[in-house]
Amino acid sequence: MGRKTQGLSTIVVQQYQNHRTAGLSPHEAWRKTKAHFISQYTTGDSEQAWKNASGKALEQIVMQEFTRQIDGRNLANQIRVQQWDSIQDDLVKRILSETLWLRGELQEPYLAASQVDFVATEQDSGKPIRVIAGYSCKASLRERFQQDLYWAEKFRGRGLRFCFITLDNDGVLLRAVTKGELRSKQAKMAAALYDRIYLLTDEFINHYARVFRPIDALAEDLERWWEAG
Repeated sequence: MGRKTQGLSTIVVQQYQNHRTAGLSPHEAWRKTKAHFISQYTTGDSEQAWKNASGKALEQIVMQEFTRQIDGRNLANQIRVQQWDSIQDDLVKRILSETLWLRGELQEPYLAASQVDFVATEQDSGKPIRVIAGYSCKASLRERFQQDLYWAEKFRGRGLRFCFITLDNDGVLLRAVTKGELRSKQAKMAAALYDRIYLLTDEFINHYARVFRPIDALAEDLERWWEAG
């Protein structure tokens, strides 16, 4: 990512944070951030610039949402959420990886890491004692979709939850929850295989509410899973 895009992403994150601090919902904060960005960008294609900047900013914003919500529920001593690259505990990463053997050759296996975007762990005295859930964070359902489905099945077999956080730029998932239109193959498979799909929306989720949730329910679900053990 170039310096210009990185700088623009930082602006997006800060604008969003300001709106959330002012009390706006995640959806409204994102909407206002985009509107301000588009109106201020005058050196080229503003929509393309927004797409480039917001995609990178999304992960930082989601991390802020995790922190805000976990702190709001006084769960910081019990639950920790980290991005993949910041995880220091090798065992946590191995749980979220897969041992692969080369077909037809007698060689030592190698470890393929899932590299999920976020990992939630239960903490005891500042140390992880259980992986609660892994999260993939993407602007739309199409990005890395097939890879996510592979890991969703692997995690489920290990008793781990796998969730998807998305802007749903294609609008496929929002149509499903508001109108019950689960038409596309991708949307059907996602609803069947992810434990939760979190959307930045203020729309009431009328359909498939066991899977689809607004993004401000991240910590609520984590607390429920943590208590369930």
